[in-house]
Amino acid sequence: MDESMDSQSTSPEASDQRVPDAARHWIVRLASGNITESELTQFKQWLAESSTHQHAFDRERVFWQQLEPLKATVPGNAHHEHQTTSGKRRRHRWNIVIGGMVAAGFAGIVFYQDIRLLLLSDHRTSAGQQQIVTLPDGGTAHLNTDTAIAVSYTDNERRIELLKGEAFFQVVPNTQAPFRVAAQGGVTEAVGTAFAVHAQKQQAVVTVTEGVVNVTTHTARSGPPSTAVRKDQQTLYSPGEAPQPATAIDSHSAIAWTRGGIVIDKQPLAAAMAELDRYRPGRIVVLADLSRTKSVSGRFTLQGIDDAIAALAKTQGLRVVRVTDYLIFIL
Repeated sequence: MDESMDSQSTSPEASDQRVPDAARHWIVRLASGNITESELTQFKQWLAESSTHQHAFDRERVFWQQLEPLKATVPGNAHHEHQTTSGKRRRHRWNIVIGGMVAAGFAGIVFYQDIRLLLLSDHRTSAGQQQIVTLPDGGTAHLNTDTAIAVSYTDNERRIELLKGEAFFQVVPNTQAPFRVAAQGGVTEAVGTAFAVHAQKQQAVVTVTEGVVNVTTHTARSGPPSTAVRKDQQTLYSPGEAPQPATAIDSHSAIAWTRGGIVIDKQPLAAAMAELDRYRPGRIVVLADLSRTKSVSGRFTLQGIDDAIAALAKTQGLRVVRVTDYLIFIL
């Protein structure tokens, strides 16, 4: 029996699969945002051990970069794997791939962008995490889920680069060194105030809870390049465009995440699911026909995101199917 087990453990197929599995493991770890310095050293050593390791890593990297189209095709692919004669072994490997894809945020993730953030950021959170950072002057930056910032303080300027995600800033007054947050081609400047900046895919949203800030886009092609935003107001801008005029907003609800909550207010179901998706590792994929769904609302806790997903889906008569801890379908 022992000889049989040894034979199985060193079978050619198992041996051939070991290097691709290791490459996939390192892709997931690098893209997760949680990799440690010790792991980075191990990764570099693994790459240097053999050109086969480098080639396997390159193949997996290209694969991950092409994963966006899988958002709509994952169910079909999974079914196909289930029907093949390889059975349990292939399904196991498929689950590894699915778990890895969604753990790395496969929809929309750009692998080298995450490596860039890892290298440039001073502080970073992963999906579902938050962190309160004490800045050099005693102010604070409250980092929301999946956020990265770089901090640069001089005698004349206090500058934060919001590289990704969302952060709420409580600013210590200092007229000699303006406080600036750069994101998506624009800069939000304040002397002493409290405000949040959310760097989204194609725009940035600035919400003020105290005082006033000035939002400037130096590359604006049309319209005034700056706008003032006061308490309980919000503006947004896209790269290369002027900030929109400030509008009134319930800022208390807008930053509910700083208190462990989330407010969904009359949003389309797809938008609500996308918002909830930010707060959990993995991916929520909406496959249901949403043409007849109504807007949804609700107040939830960040500790109960899965309950929120189920509750909102139920209001529309939809099913929630959990494939893995990292992959949820709305049907």
